Amino acid sequence: MEEISPDMRGEVSFQVIRGSLEFFRPSFDEVFSEATVQFVRSIIESAPSEDFDRDEADRISSRLYSLANEDLAIGTDSLVAGLSLFFDCVVAGFDSDSTLEIMSSCYEAVLHTEGLPQELLESERDNENCSRLIDFQWEVVLQALSDK
Repeated sequence: MEEISPDMRGEVSFQVIRGSLEFFRPSFDEVFSEATVQFVRSIIESAPSEDFDRDEADRISSRLYSLANEDLAIGTDSLVAGLSLFFDCVVAGFDSDSTLEIMSSCYEAVLHTEGLPQELLESERDNENCSRLIDFQWEVVLQALSDK
């Protein structure tokens, strides 16, 4: 990730978040509560503008964490962690560790909804959906590297 600029890391993070929604099964809309689905879709569709500031990031994070307390879906905490970190980084900048953490949070959210025990790495490798998500994330990173 060090080879990619902070702006491109932000784009990678955004693409991974947006794309990860397609990997929830049976679907993103069915896994999470209606309030979570509506809020997440709204903040993704209105990607942060240049005047996005700390107050806005804090407002979004606060709402996300309240949804985490309300939505008992198994992947909610990981999804909220990734989204909240993303909006924090929009203000503070995207470093390599934060970008990887966002990607990991998206993966964990999907992994949790697959019903796999987290201790068994082999079951993740054997899970077609988890493998497809890893391939998707890798393609986003490779595209960023080729665009630099």
